[in-house]
Amino acid sequence: MIDNAELEALSDEQLSERPFDELVVALQQMVQRLEGGSIGLEESIRLYKHGLRLHAACETRLREAELTITELGRRGVTGAEPDT
Repeated sequence: MIDNAELEALSDEQLSERPFDELVVALQQMVQRLEGGSIGLEESIRLYKHGLRLHAACETRLREAELTITELGRRGVTGAEPDT
């Protein structure tokens, strides 16, 4: 799990290299904290900024996965073609 201190220390590139599931869990936890309404304005803004970074990292990972799947489809992976 990525905590706030670790998130601040990671570059955007390093963040986008983290496991996708880890990014999603961290983003979900931030959303829950923001929706809870028990934090102040400054903390909310900081969490929102962190959430934007996590969201961007998730999008990057999803784009990479989509490109990989597209490329595999173009190559005609062995066994991936339907039986005729």
